[in-house]
Amino acid sequence: MSGDGWATNVEGNLLYAPSVSVTDGGTTMFCDKCGSPISSGAQFCSACGKATGAAPIAAAPNAARPASDRRVQRHIQLLASLWLANGILRFVEVGTILIAGQVLPFLMAWGMGGRYANWPFTFLPFGLYGIAGILAFFGVAHLLLAWGLFQREPWARVLGLVLGFLALVRPPFGTALGIYTLWVLLPQQSAQEYDELSRASVQTGLQHSR
Repeated sequence: MSGDGWATNVEGNLLYAPSVSVTDGGTTMFCDKCGSPISSGAQFCSACGKATGAAPIAAAPNAARPASDRRVQRHIQLLASLWLANGILRFVEVGTILIAGQVLPFLMAWGMGGRYANWPFTFLPFGLYGIAGILAFFGVAHLLLAWGLFQREPWARVLGLVLGFLALVRPPFGTALGIYTLWVLLPQQSAQEYDELSRASVQTGLQHSR
């Protein structure tokens, strides 16, 4: 089917419509002056140069991704909550070790006549306090990551990737959390989405501070 003639827009103005041919594969336009095919969206005929009146359709610069693709937005709250819980558990472990470091020497000295009073501090190179210090360091890092993810801080994604890789060696829960973190934050699309969320968070903060 083809058509060529005058059409009326919503304001009642007459507009000239170039020849249009509708086929099974789609719609093909032809120049009403020379009859040459006109590519979709072209403003001028490539053969004779006559204006077609077709205006290019610009894509929206900030078109939203489909909801199914916004992985970071859908999972960042849960991910931050899990790292918050993990950081709290690290400090529970630190407290348990510090208590054990005070109680075990007393029990060992009381049960063995004082010969093994310092045993908890010598059976590992760094002793119990050294282990507690390492756990406390990671506990602080986990809490910092949780806060950064909640606030959409720009550096939080990088920190999350580092801690996610390190968590892989702590099965089973650490490994599961590491895999989940990398799944959410590692892809390139996640990097772009996180940057968008971070910029939006900064702009919101600036508006609230005014």
